[in-house]
Formats: sequence, structure tokens, C-alpha cells
Amino acid sequence: MSDEWEYVTDDEGDFIEDENGNILTPEEAEQRGLVTKSDGTTDRSIGAGILAGGALLGGLYVLNKQLKKKKRVKKANPDNVPYKWVKWTGTTPANAVSDKNNIGKTFIIGRGVYENGLHPGYADPATKKLYTSYGGEEVVLKEFEILTCPQNRLTWIKCNDPKNIGAKAVIGGYEKDDTPLYVTKCMRDKTPYFGKTYKNGYCAYYGYDGKEWKLNDFEYLAYN
Repeated sequence: MSDEWEYVTDDEGDFIEDENGNILTPEEAEQRGLVTKSDGTTDRSIGAGILAGGALLGGLYVLNKQLKKKKRVKKANPDNVPYKWVKWTGTTPANAVSDKNNIGKTFIIGRGVYENGLHPGYADPATKKLYTSYGGEEVVLKEFEILTCPQNRLTWIKCNDPKNIGAKAVIGGYEKDDTPLYVTKCMRDKTPYFGKTYKNGYCAYYGYDGKEWKLNDFEYLAYN
């Protein structure tokens, strides 16, 4: 299975999780019999065959209901772009997109799953956590992805109106309604914090000190 397929969701948009709350990849979901195809679609003919099975109906009907519930996969990386999101494994790849700041820390651009969305933010290798924001609060995650890309293929562009974000902006994730989120850089006391914005918004958002902060003048990340 291609590694560009990352998550599976059900018809309500919720991620499929195992008994420990870990999000399943499509491959894992297929192995558990929760989806039937690598593209996340379901095979309705399987359900028809099961219902015609007579004596097998009782044991297999539940499986059929599971198949009908599962909907689609989320694509981890867009096609034809120089960047790639990869799972954080505890070490920083050489091509990770990062910034060493004036407080002696190196922050990596990252993103994590929260409230049925995928939210960009900044990862701190020292704490091995991702810091993003949602609903007015800072969100701290232990499981996340980081952005990798050749440094000469990226550039930061100043912005004060998200509606002006260009077509080559780096897609950092999405809201639970699939609204694309873009990677931003927000300055606070001369220190850059990575955050997010969306085209119908009016500012950028980032998490810090337990809160979600807003900034009208920011930079967004684009590729060339």
C-alpha cells in the first residue's frame, strides 16, 4: 500500500481507532476487516453475498454493517509537491523543516490529529511534543507528523489577509469539515512559532502558554 494514504474515517468523519485509541492506517483497518479496499471504499457486493448466505447471516451481518459505515481515507500528502509529512519517530530527519530561535530552541513544523481535524503547529524535539491550538486553547499532542522538504524548495511569504494565500501554499492539514489549513509563522517577542490559517479567515493561529493566540500579520509557507 502506498504510504501517501494515511487515515481512514467513517461516515461521521471520525477517525477509526483501535482499542487503545490509536488511529488506524488503511492497511491496519483492512487487516481488521473494517474496510475492503486500499482507497477506503467499500464493496457492497460483499454485503449482498453475506445476506444470501443463509446460515452464515448471524455471524457475518455485523461485518457487513461495519463495511457500510466506513467511508474514505485521508491523503497524507498532495500529489506533485516537493514536501512530505512523515510520522515523528523521536529523531529529526536531516530535511525536516525547522527554525532555531533566539530562546535556544529548535522548533520543527508539525501537525497532529485533534477534534477530527489535522492541525499544524510546532514540534519541540526536546519535549517530543507538538504544540498547536483549537477553540481558544493550546493543544499539546504526543503523536504527530513533521514536515520534510529540501530547504531550497520553500519560502516564507508575508501576509495580512488569508484570502491572498497563493496556490502553492503548503497544505498543513484540515478542519473537521475538510477546510484546508495552511502553515504559518507567527512572531512573538522576536521568537517564531509555527501555526495555521485558512483562506476564509482573517488571521493566523498558534498555541502558546495554554492559549490559542491570533495574529493579523504573519507569514505563510509556500513551495516553488
